[in-house]
Amino acid sequence: MNDIFTARSVLLTLSYLKKGKWDEMNSYIKEKRPLSKELKEEAEQNTKANYITIVDENYPDCLKDIYKPPFILYYYGNLSLLSERYRLTAIGSRRPTIYQSDTCYRLIKELEIKTEKKVVIISGMAKGIDSTVMKAAMEVEAPIISVIGSGIDKPYPTENDGIYDYCKSGKGLVLSEYPLSENAKPQNFLFRNRLLAALSPSLFVGAGKKRSGTNNSVYWASSFNRNVLALPCNQDLDDPELTNELIKQGAEPILDSNDLKLEILTASKSKEEKKS
Repeated sequence: MNDIFTARSVLLTLSYLKKGKWDEMNSYIKEKRPLSKELKEEAEQNTKANYITIVDENYPDCLKDIYKPPFILYYYGNLSLLSERYRLTAIGSRRPTIYQSDTCYRLIKELEIKTEKKVVIISGMAKGIDSTVMKAAMEVEAPIISVIGSGIDKPYPTENDGIYDYCKSGKGLVLSEYPLSENAKPQNFLFRNRLLAALSPSLFVGAGKKRSGTNNSVYWASSFNRNVLALPCNQDLDDPELTNELIKQGAEPILDSNDLKLEILTASKSKEEKKS
C-alpha cells in the first residue's frame, strides 16, 4: 500500500470501494493490491459519519475473535454503550402473536425498572419483536443499540424512525459494517446477525420460526458460546415452533423479568471472572 495510507484509511477506502463486503475486502488486503490517493480522498469526503476500525484501541473486545470480525463499524450515537457491563440482545419474529409481543414488552420494561443500572438492549430494529423490545426500553429511557444491515444513513424499515432518532440522539447507538448510502439487502441481514449475537453475553428470543433470521442469530450465539434465553409459549395459542424447541435443547426459559435479570447479572459476573 502507498505510504499515504494509514491502516484506518486503508480499511475505510476498502469499505467504500467494496460496499462493506467482508470477503472482497479481505481478499484485497491479502493480495496487497494498491489503492489510489484519489480513491482514498473520495472515500473520506463521502463518509459523513463516525467510524471505528479493527485496528483502533476502542474496537469492541467482544468482536475481535468472532467469525469474520468487521473491519470497520460506522455509527451514530453513543459508542461507549458497547462497553457497558449489562447488555442484552433481544430478537424475534417480525410477526409475533399478541401474547409474545405484549410479554416481551413487559419483560424488558420491568427488567429496566428492576435493575439498578440500566441494561443496554441490543436488537436489529426490524418489525415485530425487535422494535417491541426497543420501544419498551425507550419508554423508561434505557439505552439501546440498533445493529442494521444497511448504511447508517439508510435505516430500515423507515417506519421505525422513532427508534433510529433515539439512537442518533446519544441515548442509544446505531451501528453497521456497511458504508453510507448502502441499501438494505437480505444477505446483509443474515451476515449482520453474527454481530447481534456477539455484542452481548446473552441472546433472548421472544418468538421465531425454525427457518428464520432469528434462528440464524441463535446459531451464531451458540457458535460464540453466548447464553441463549427463550420465552416459552402455549402450544395451542401461540407459535411455539422455535422458542419451545430451543428450551428443549437447553436454552434457559424466561418466565418473568426476575429470570431475565438473574441471567444478565450471572452472565456479567461470569464475564468479569474470566477477565480476571
